[in-house]
Amino acid sequence: ASELAQTPGHSVASGHSECPEKTAKTPQSSSNFLWAEIFWKCNLILLYAWQRAVLRRYVFLLLMHVFSLVLQSKKKEFVSTTPYRLRKRLTAPDPYLESESEYSASCSEEEDEEDQKEVSTVLSGQKTPAKTKAASVPPPRNTLAKKNKEDKMSNLVEEYFEAHSSSKVLTSDRTLQKLRKRRLNQQTLHDLLKKAPLAYAAEIKELNQQHESLFSKWMLQLHLGFNIVLYGLGSKRNLLEKFRTSVLQDSVHVVVNGYFPSITVRSILNSITEEVLDHIGTFCSPLDQLEFIIKRFKEDSSLELYVLIHNLDSQMLRGERSQQILAQLSSLPSIYLIASIDHINAPLMWDQAKLSLYNWLWYETTTFSPYVEETSYENSLLVQQSGSLALSSLTHVLRSLTLNARGIFKLLAQYQLENKDNPSYPGLSFQDFYQQCREAFLVNSDLTLRAQLTEFRDHKLIRTKRGADGVEYLLIPVDDSTLTDFLEKEDEDV
Repeated sequence: ASELAQTPGHSVASGHSECPEKTAKTPQSSSNFLWAEIFWKCNLILLYAWQRAVLRRYVFLLLMHVFSLVLQSKKKEFVSTTPYRLRKRLTAPDPYLESESEYSASCSEEEDEEDQKEVSTVLSGQKTPAKTKAASVPPPRNTLAKKNKEDKMSNLVEEYFEAHSSSKVLTSDRTLQKLRKRRLNQQTLHDLLKKAPLAYAAEIKELNQQHESLFSKWMLQLHLGFNIVLYGLGSKRNLLEKFRTSVLQDSVHVVVNGYFPSITVRSILNSITEEVLDHIGTFCSPLDQLEFIIKRFKEDSSLELYVLIHNLDSQMLRGERSQQILAQLSSLPSIYLIASIDHINAPLMWDQAKLSLYNWLWYETTTFSPYVEETSYENSLLVQQSGSLALSSLTHVLRSLTLNARGIFKLLAQYQLENKDNPSYPGLSFQDFYQQCREAFLVNSDLTLRAQLTEFRDHKLIRTKRGADGVEYLLIPVDDSTLTDFLEKEDEDV
């Protein structure tokens, strides 16, 4: 097209590789020059759009500019009024397209200069900001890769939150109630587990014999001022029971079942004060009771007591107050403590002060024995629930109380059974209960009765609530059938 514009009537050789002269002078009034210039401009626009990937909008503007040449034929040349900065931005090099160009470098550079000048001339009349024009330059490859990575990461984040959105969760309807076989009761399950053979019975027996050979060593270390703590996999109840029956037959000892759901540190102190020290009476708080025990053991040096605690880390004994009282109790020279722990985080119960009071010697006694007795008080969904668990809890707790305390609880249970047919029965008021206990010669003041009720609350045997009139009512949170069985068993024991 450039060649035709310079020398009309001559054809351009196909192998010609040199750049045509753009400064050739032709008559401006000649029609051949006008149409040649229009043809040259159209081809230049198409070439520029193909090589530089110009947006369609800019192509349209350039076409409009070419056709304006026909109307402005008197004008000799175009003078660009676009600032140099804008032209520099628009003529920024494209690294992707330059490397793939099929034309020579000199031709492309010269043509690009002229094309960019014409584009800047057209764009100078528009009111588009410079930032919008500069945005057409493609970013570098590392910027594109980073942007694609960020877009991919944002899509992953959106997919994650869509998958974990708070939508309705469909659950299975296969419940335990739809099982074909009925659930077993506690006794049947216990008998079935007892008949099941124990794997590696010979090896476990040999392992327990190795632990039993340490009994004499434990006795020596207890008398040297240390306390023994046993840890390891498996139940250690049978091992401690074997230690008690073989070594502590002629010694005063107290066994504490820490796995029992109603055990408290007050019941442990009551066992010591009532059964070991033969003290009759009540105390204001466990701390007062602890001071009394410490005072008695310091006054009488002949007193010796062995305390065996199964599951010292149980739910009922792992509290700060309970551990502090037991640690002070074990620090007495005449009290020897041997305990077992099963929880993996049991040592976290003790700080440096408690550890110095306990003065532990740690023994790893893995027995691989099942936790049958320790888990017998736990509720299971696979076992038919009955009142046997609550009944055994009541019996176990009341056996550790005095006769008067058992009589008070029995009186409350009888009154509750008498009113079992009354659906609006709120419970027995404290004043009425106090009058009945005085008539039965079970208490001599309301303070004694309140102290005994506090003991019942600690063992979760009774529940108190206030009515609308402000009166305090007492209620036993056990079903009527369990209470009936309990009273019948109490009458048989009497």
